[in-house]
Amino acid sequence: MPRVTEQYIQRRRRQILDAAWRCFAHNGFHATTMDDVIEAAGASPSVVYRWFRGKDELVTAVVLEALDGLLEAERELLRRDPPPTLADAVEFILTSAVAWTTRSGEDLSALAVQTWTEALRSPAVHELVAGQLHQLRDGLAELIRRQQALGAIPAGVDADAAARPVFALFPGFVLQRVLFGPEDPLVYARAASALLLGGAAPSDAPAGAVGSAPPA
Repeated sequence: MPRVTEQYIQRRRRQILDAAWRCFAHNGFHATTMDDVIEAAGASPSVVYRWFRGKDELVTAVVLEALDGLLEAERELLRRDPPPTLADAVEFILTSAVAWTTRSGEDLSALAVQTWTEALRSPAVHELVAGQLHQLRDGLAELIRRQQALGAIPAGVDADAAARPVFALFPGFVLQRVLFGPEDPLVYARAASALLLGGAAPSDAPAGAVGSAPPA
């Protein structure tokens, strides 16, 4: 028999996870069955169960993968020197999230909303999501402290407290994207910066764009 390569194995696992993303985004975690994922993946049950012993393991894998996309974007920002402005950081994370949740040309941002709903139902998912998002919020606080060190944000601002409304920008973006259609991360981030921190939009922002600096 021909030898199965590691590349082939990983490709099959990727197909299963992508199928799970689509099923969970469209139908939610609770309503989706393993049979749904097996059919969407075009795989045999034995192949799927070789990777995931049941739906709980599949849910955990998908949630961790989705959240890690946000955290990796933030980790990249924390490696930058000099640090990005807060508006640039929000824009970068949101742009990365949009790219990460687009699979085969399909926007699966609804997976985030389904994850929040599942976190209300399942203590295990709640613990997982809260733990990961705490890391995201802590990273935002660190970015704020670095901007304070540069004098871009007043030193008297409590960085941990300020990270909370900045963090709230992310679920707000996703919810509006799911309900109302595509949102521009650049315009959204600059408008949020102007409102929260008095920041101005970049000089190349389109005329009349939300978040552009008001006329003098």
